[in-house]
Amino acid sequence: MKKAGVILVVILLASLTAGCIGGKSATGTNHSPQGKTSSGNITASSTASPKSQQYSVKELLDNIREIHQFSFLENTSIELNVTAGRGNSTQSENVTIIYHRKGYIDLTGKRADVNATTLTLPGGASLFTRSIIIGKEFYLFIGGRWIKLTNKTVPVLPDAFLNMTWKYNIVNFTERYLQKKPFKATFENRTQLLYYNITEEDLKAIAEAFLGNNANMTFNVTRGILELRFRNGVLIGGRMGYHMTVHTWGEAMGRRLDIYETGNVYDEFVVFDINVKKRVSPPELERA
Repeated sequence: MKKAGVILVVILLASLTAGCIGGKSATGTNHSPQGKTSSGNITASSTASPKSQQYSVKELLDNIREIHQFSFLENTSIELNVTAGRGNSTQSENVTIIYHRKGYIDLTGKRADVNATTLTLPGGASLFTRSIIIGKEFYLFIGGRWIKLTNKTVPVLPDAFLNMTWKYNIVNFTERYLQKKPFKATFENRTQLLYYNITEEDLKAIAEAFLGNNANMTFNVTRGILELRFRNGVLIGGRMGYHMTVHTWGEAMGRRLDIYETGNVYDEFVVFDINVKKRVSPPELERA
């Protein structure tokens, strides 16, 4: 096992789970559309004062539940101190992983198309991936070619990615937290801001999305904060941050190898083209 192994796993997983900032969508509920749409975009209807332009949580929920398709831009920065120990030898290095993602998710049509560029520092290694999901089919463009991921070729991973895409995406995550009480609410520059403490359950789900399921790994995620931004009652984006520690162990050259990673994750996203339906075709008909 090499120190870079865990980092590369994080790079690939984070690229594939684009547009999924964690959290579980509410299940077992019927959402009856109550807002209005105009030219594909949600137009909030509210009794709020024109001066304040603030909307009730119910109105925000009504508008979120009307989102069937959306596009997004998402930037994530992971700043880690990585320490690898083998016997009496220890090496430590600061690593930064930056993800730039642009994508489209059709919640009702079960289609997604996401481009992701990953930059790792120091070194400046860059990785481009593109993911296309149609129903339960998962296609990945990496290394200059398309591959179809299945549970036979990559055990467990496709199901995990599909689950993240359809249950843990930006819109469903927002809906989940709008049903909780924010610890802070402000209104600045015509933007309504709501702040939440991310639950332990959701922090664990977020970490597992990045790290996968490894028997030789333990992790802890704490201090999760979510900021949601609304303008005229419509979701326009948000930010999220949390602290992560990971311990991975194995053997290298006959000796036990322990890798410790600790640091912070920062995520910022913008939502646009709400309810603008776009074409997503199998990769045989597309070029990356």
